[in-house]
Amino acid sequence: MGNQRFEITNLFHDNNDLIKAMVAAIIEELNDIIIRKGGATMLLSGGSTPGPLYKLLDKQCTFLEKVKIGLVDERYVPVSSEFSNEQYIKNCFLKHPKTFYQITGMVMDSEDEKRNLEQVRIEYQDFVNQTDIIILGMGTDGHIASIFPRDEESLIALSTNEKEILKTTAPSEPSHRITCSMKMITEATSIYMLFHGNEKRKVLHDETESLPIHDLLEKRKDVKLFYLDDDK
Repeated sequence: MGNQRFEITNLFHDNNDLIKAMVAAIIEELNDIIIRKGGATMLLSGGSTPGPLYKLLDKQCTFLEKVKIGLVDERYVPVSSEFSNEQYIKNCFLKHPKTFYQITGMVMDSEDEKRNLEQVRIEYQDFVNQTDIIILGMGTDGHIASIFPRDEESLIALSTNEKEILKTTAPSEPSHRITCSMKMITEATSIYMLFHGNEKRKVLHDETESLPIHDLLEKRKDVKLFYLDDDK
């Protein structure tokens, strides 16, 4: 397979072009789902990379009030924290009043981790039952969501046959994480992945490793990979 372990079909050299194409594809799919079902479910990743994507989605999608939005993963920190994915994502959706959006975070009790996890599992039942669209990124260590290499809790999230919400430990602070299991991710109707840079491309095609990103792409051959080749 050489350096083409997985095929990147959506290759871009300009970030604006990538974001526009990705948003157009997501809106078209959401529209089809809503026509069929009356509503849709979507799980988003945090981090700054997908921020422009979410902002354009907010600007162009005229029916986001019909989309239940959750998180693929989260840092177990108060929502007020600068590390909160929920806070970051909500700040990308500002076109309408807060009550317009159906955004459910993963930190409901920042004092009791066990109780919080129990609450999230209840609140995320619609996503467990069926997630229509997931938007993912990937780390330079090959992690997706908060499923990390060489973490025992992540191994459970990776290998369980249950669609569930679990806790894991990240190699960096804040280390306490909450994540959807790989089973829950791979059973979404559609998976979009946004990543950029030569370093991540090398991780993607590395045949010497077996990382969470590789597990995902082996299980789901139809992941929509949107790659920005921005290395000079």
